[in-house]
Amino acid sequence: MRMLKQLNPRERLVIGLGSACLAAMLLVYAGVLPLLERRARSAQQTAAIERELQQMRELRDEYGRLQAENLRTAAILQKRPTGFSLFSFLDQLAGNTGIKSKIVYMKPSTVKDAEKASNRSRVEIKLNDVTLEQISRFLYRIEMSPHLISVPRLSIKQKQQESGFLETVIQVETLET
Repeated sequence: MRMLKQLNPRERLVIGLGSACLAAMLLVYAGVLPLLERRARSAQQTAAIERELQQMRELRDEYGRLQAENLRTAAILQKRPTGFSLFSFLDQLAGNTGIKSKIVYMKPSTVKDAEKASNRSRVEIKLNDVTLEQISRFLYRIEMSPHLISVPRLSIKQKQQESGFLETVIQVETLET
């Protein structure tokens, strides 16, 4: 303190202002900036948590939809007649739609789906000399059947340019019970 009293008023003013600036800088760097950084980090964490929460809600909704679809599929499969055979069903359907005589071959197979822990019954059918109307009627009855049958692959070729007849290979499948 004695040294300050020996200084002239201008020097004391400069030292006082310097000390005040130093104290202000110390307050800003030691108090205010860490507080602002914590606040920004907290806002980022809150935003990240909200994004995760939204994602969890979406996953919950998707799980609910999948679970409902699984229950619907199980109900459809339970309504199937005992001993349902995709091959027999398609053979009978071909007879009903009038294309049984057009069948070149019907190849049945079973596909194991490890991911879904289920088996699929599959039949590949080749038809020759059929019209577009006959194929359409056959496919419509397959897709509209109450037995959860789908057509994952379909190949249609025109036999001759002006004949109007088609060659078709249809792959039909369903879940096995």
